Amino acid sequence: MKEFLFGLANGLRSIPRKYQKIYDELRHKSFVEQKQGIYQLKEGFIIGSVDISRGGRGFLRSFESIYQKDLVIDGLSRSISQNDIVLAKITRIKGRLRAKIVICLYTENMGILCYLEKKKGEIIALELKNPYAKPIKLAVSQKSLRELPKHCVLSVEMHSRQIKEILGPMDDPQIDEKISLALYNRDVDFNNEASVLAESFGQEVDAYMYPERKDLRHLPFCTIDPDDAKDHDDAIYFDISNHTLYVAIADVSEYVSPESTLDMEAKRRGFSVYFPHKSYPMLPRNLSENICSLKQGKDRLAFIWRLRLHRRTFEVIDSELFEGLINNHQNISYGSVDRLLNEEKIPMNKDVKTSILGFYPLAKKLRSKRLKKGYEFFNDEIKMELNADGMLTEIKITSQTDSHMIVEEAMLLANKESARFLNKHLGDDGVYRVHNAPAQDRISELLFDLKILGYDIPSLSYNQENLHHIITTIQKQATKKNHRKQVDKMIIRSQSQASYSPYNIGHFGLGFEEYTHFTSPIRRYSDLLLHRILKQILSDDGNSNKKLAYLLGHMKPSCMLLNDQERQVFKIETDFKDRKYARWALDHIGTSLTSIISDESYPPLANAIELIYGARITLDALPDDIEKFDEVKIRILDAHIPSGKIFAKILHKTK
Repeated sequence: MKEFLFGLANGLRSIPRKYQKIYDELRHKSFVEQKQGIYQLKEGFIIGSVDISRGGRGFLRSFESIYQKDLVIDGLSRSISQNDIVLAKITRIKGRLRAKIVICLYTENMGILCYLEKKKGEIIALELKNPYAKPIKLAVSQKSLRELPKHCVLSVEMHSRQIKEILGPMDDPQIDEKISLALYNRDVDFNNEASVLAESFGQEVDAYMYPERKDLRHLPFCTIDPDDAKDHDDAIYFDISNHTLYVAIADVSEYVSPESTLDMEAKRRGFSVYFPHKSYPMLPRNLSENICSLKQGKDRLAFIWRLRLHRRTFEVIDSELFEGLINNHQNISYGSVDRLLNEEKIPMNKDVKTSILGFYPLAKKLRSKRLKKGYEFFNDEIKMELNADGMLTEIKITSQTDSHMIVEEAMLLANKESARFLNKHLGDDGVYRVHNAPAQDRISELLFDLKILGYDIPSLSYNQENLHHIITTIQKQATKKNHRKQVDKMIIRSQSQASYSPYNIGHFGLGFEEYTHFTSPIRRYSDLLLHRILKQILSDDGNSNKKLAYLLGHMKPSCMLLNDQERQVFKIETDFKDRKYARWALDHIGTSLTSIISDESYPPLANAIELIYGARITLDALPDDIEKFDEVKIRILDAHIPSGKIFAKILHKTK
């Protein structure tokens, strides 16, 4: 259904039979029309998904790429829930486009998440995303509500006001993942058919069943991942003598056929969700963590790029894409690779060590060359440590190291070569990872703000030719001022988000003319789609053109759906972290910590840089002598678990 509505929003050449009745109803109400052979919305209407902020405001994320920003929804009804897909009429108020919902086309979950509070002797239900809104009147007696735990979290059916599900007490930290997943309608369990099918592939790969595949089990491939990784998507091997890099990617498409029950489950999720203590995979665990995962010492099916690189220019001068069979000779952590690069003695397969050390100097040169056109943004990875009760005990900060750089440059080469291959055979059609150049007004605003903050801007007038010089010059100044991470965030916010597209428009941030995602099919549905397209291009089964046309025909709505799902996964993971921060803060009322001012508008915001590093904190006021990027000492005043908000006051400036 979602895919059909994405397609209708952008125009369809035909209406699938199972959706004909829905289309006829919309046509009868004069919302759609057929024009020049295309079934489309009439002018003035829009289809999109609803996003409800924590403050209760509604925004419409259009399914049409021409709308770069979400539209404010006028008069959001309580019958509309998060992620509902609606048809709306476009209005203009004071020169700004807004949306007025006409009809709800699809709802994933007719429930709304609430928690119970006792006020004036009566137990009331408050909406989790908007606790300051009018309480929800439940069709349940006060006697029944009193039997539930204090601050109990419920899923309530909107129309009947009946309780659909009891999630548990808000005071229990173990409930946080349930809340974050339920808020954004993320499925936890796979249907029985998909689970049975996943288990049917067994626990081991029988190499004798794949005689047509290139057998590379003798090559010393290795995976480089975090210590706790279980879904190993990618393995690399560098042949020093031939200056050739092999990038082997888990061959998920061998197991997940189009339109199969596994495919439907993966498509509904789009991406794996990662919490600090647990993951919710896109595919059942026998696939994601076993038969597809490139585990050490196990024979595995892989889709492989062989890339021979020029010794001087580092360009790919010869490449081959093929289905293969590999055996991961060693799974290594990022930390172990860093210790190897620092010439420490660590237990490592001799051939694997030779491969890594051989590729390391080349990876540095590839990165240096890439950054002459592309950009580098500093971004610490925050890893939460939780105790057995689900409470935050420690924050660990990991920065990009040379081990990450080795993997990143290898993956970028494979992704870039995949995009070139697509472009060569299909023109600009396919599934690309694209990033538009920033809009002129956004960059002008960025440069103006930085100038006010004391930055020496090389030129306030810019074009695509000198923008790279301007940005990198600003980043150098920010590094000297010790503001690099904060300035990088400002630069990122001035740009559009990278997204998936059926057409190639290049990738501004990386400085690539074409780019796609090839390297993570276990955790990203986009990569699985790409693998299918690439295999059809390579195929000579006689029906490849027809199959390719089918895949490409569904690519536009598929990309729109992926972009929507990617945003949802980010919100799920962020919501979980915010609530963990808030629980810590509630246990540490009165605690002082150092933060950096991140937003001067009301309410002013700060980011913690100690104790709960990365937490967003709402300040009660901002003194006149304190401005953006100032380092301040704050005191925690309160925290609100349902919204994940922390409140504090500034004590004094620290520098």
